[in-house]
Amino acid sequence: MRLTKEFRDQFIQHEMRTHGRKNGFVTTGQEARLLHWLPLIGLPKEKTLADANIPAGSPVVMEIGFGNGDFLVHLAQNHPDWTLIGVEIYLPGVAKAVGRLEDAGFIERTRITQLPAQFVLEHQVGEASLDGIHINHPDPWPKARHHKRRIIQKDFAELMVTRLKPGGYIKLASDKADLAEWMRDILDATPGLENVAGTGCFVERDEDRPETKFEQRGLRAGRISQFLHYIKRA
Repeated sequence: MRLTKEFRDQFIQHEMRTHGRKNGFVTTGQEARLLHWLPLIGLPKEKTLADANIPAGSPVVMEIGFGNGDFLVHLAQNHPDWTLIGVEIYLPGVAKAVGRLEDAGFIERTRITQLPAQFVLEHQVGEASLDGIHINHPDPWPKARHHKRRIIQKDFAELMVTRLKPGGYIKLASDKADLAEWMRDILDATPGLENVAGTGCFVERDEDRPETKFEQRGLRAGRISQFLHYIKRA
C-alpha cells in the first residue's frame, strides 16, 4: 500500500525542498513499525543529537542516504559500541531499514531522521559531534544542469568537516566514475581533510564491506564501485 496522507503529513517536512522520491509503497506491518519506532528513535526538526539520549562515550557515526538499511545493519553488527545516525528522506526506505534494524536487534542503537542532510548537519548536529560519516552511492544526477543537486558540493563538504571530531572520518562510495571523481576533487580541496589514499586517488574496498543493493545494481550493469576515505586533521 502507499503511505497514507496522514502518515506523510506527520513525518515528512513538506516545507523543506528536496530532490528525489518521497513517497512509495509499504506493507501494513512496515507502517506499524514506523509508527511505533519513529516517536522513540526519530529526530524531528525541533530535536538535536543532544536530546537523543546517546550513551556517554559512545562513538557517533552517521550514514547519509541509508536506503533500505543494509549498511546500517552492517555497521551495527561490526561496531556494537557505536550509536548510528541514519539520514534518509525516502520513507519507504526508512520503513525497510527500521524493520531490518529491529529484526537484527540494533534498532535502539540507531537514531533516524527523514530531514535533508544539509538541515540535519546545520541544525541537529553540533560542531565536532561525529566520529564518522558514510555516504554510499548517492544520486549521481548525471545531467550537467542537475550537478548542483549532487550532495557533495563545496559548502556541504566544509559543513561536514565542522561536524566531525578531530581524527573523524568521511567514507564515500560510487559506481559512477564521473561522480566519484567529482566527490574526490571537491573533498581533496576541502580544508581540514586528508585523503587517506593520497590526493587524486581512491582507496581499496574495505575487506569487510558488504555489497549494498545499489552496488549490486552497478555490478550487474558492469560498473565497478570506487571508494574514498578522508580523515579530519587534528
